[in-house]
Amino acid sequence: MTNKKENLKLLLSLGLAGVMVAILFWLISKLSSTLISPNTGQPSSIELSNKPSLINLGTRILVKVQTYPEKTDGVKAFSEKNFSTAVEKFTVSLKNNPNDPETLIYLNNAKIARDNSDSLKVAVIAPVNLDQNLAEELLRGVAQAQNEVNERGGINGKKLQIAIASVENREDGEKLDKELVEDQSVVAAVGVRRDAAIYNDKRLVLVFPLERPNQAENPENTQQNVLNNQQDAQKSNYLFHINPLYENLVDTHARYIARQGRNIAICGDIRTSGNNPNSSSSKVLVEQYAQAIEQYGSQVISTPCNLADKNFDPKAFVDRAIETENANGFLLIPSLRSISYATKVAQEIKGRKPLFGSETMYSGKTLENGRDVEGMVVPVYWHRDVNKNNPFAENALGLWKAQVNQRTAGAYDAMQVIIAGLEKDNTREGLQKVLSNPNFSTSGATGNIMFSPSGKRQGEAFLVRIERCERCSSGTNYDFVLLNKK
Repeated sequence: MTNKKENLKLLLSLGLAGVMVAILFWLISKLSSTLISPNTGQPSSIELSNKPSLINLGTRILVKVQTYPEKTDGVKAFSEKNFSTAVEKFTVSLKNNPNDPETLIYLNNAKIARDNSDSLKVAVIAPVNLDQNLAEELLRGVAQAQNEVNERGGINGKKLQIAIASVENREDGEKLDKELVEDQSVVAAVGVRRDAAIYNDKRLVLVFPLERPNQAENPENTQQNVLNNQQDAQKSNYLFHINPLYENLVDTHARYIARQGRNIAICGDIRTSGNNPNSSSSKVLVEQYAQAIEQYGSQVISTPCNLADKNFDPKAFVDRAIETENANGFLLIPSLRSISYATKVAQEIKGRKPLFGSETMYSGKTLENGRDVEGMVVPVYWHRDVNKNNPFAENALGLWKAQVNQRTAGAYDAMQVIIAGLEKDNTREGLQKVLSNPNFSTSGATGNIMFSPSGKRQGEAFLVRIERCERCSSGTNYDFVLLNKK
């Protein structure tokens, strides 16, 4: 009987010890799930112990190109909450590579944490693992805006903290959106989302720094998208667009193209997925361009051209288009990652016919092959010479030691909108009311910014041409030169 009692006591003791250990591990996991978020009043679920957060203030290197040891050391110090060392390391890394926006963002965040400054947190959705060039362009605009506002004291005394949100694959996009809207320390976000309804539903302002063809996000449900937009306009809208509708860009460009040639050949970048064979945004854009060009009286020839086809032969395409279908103009519509393939088509044209490119070609990567694309005309929302009195382009050149494009300007202006709004009200709902006010306006790289009730922005597109230049700041002997309006 005594042995039974002793065994029972032993079992109870072991059970109690197990419960205590479980509670201890639970407390540790809760503590490790928060990363410092100075004086925001809200914890931030930045680093989960068993499931890393998709939101990051400075504890992970996402942009891995040309990573210096000092950046690695800075991230390590940031993770260990040794913010003074993080500031020192990030500062050195920036001196080695001044064109790295991720490091500048981490440096500013580390200064905020080191000084225990009051701050406001804004997230930028950067597709680092999906399109690094685009991600870096967006991050430069955001980092430049953060740097400027913090150098002048912040937003009503509160420093601007930037969280970088990024996913490893497209399947995690919904998870990222959910994490962002549920993190109450985030007061606004900048980025492009395929389905942004959750930002309206959860009342988090999302500012789009660039536009994509409207139907590309869900072409099979275009009518439903239009209906949803109409319904969104009738309720509180939390989605705001820095650039005018993409159709404005296509229309301006197509009108110009139709004046230069009667038979136009188009090269797209048609990538499909198993779930949706019409998923490629380039496919939609090709269709929009074809319709607009024909509307202005020219024809689009039938010779197929797909830059995403691994068996695509640029020479065979160009020769057939010219010799068989009398093409007297070529329009290239690559994705950012396919600019080099578009350049191979341009090499085959060799100045024989007028050359045009979609706004994707408005990139420093295009200028690296300037000799092959000289004379190409591209539509843009922003160019440094549209408003020469605006200091953005000059400041960007001084900061990044390189020219920037309209994607960086759009991200910069997205932040200018958020900063101007937060100066009046730094709550989520208050920010939405400020931006929705018909009297709201602020200035940015792209000029004066104000929104319609649905969050859209009116504006025009411009045309630029690639021309040779001497000692130009692009460092390639070629540059985008603003054309006079036609």
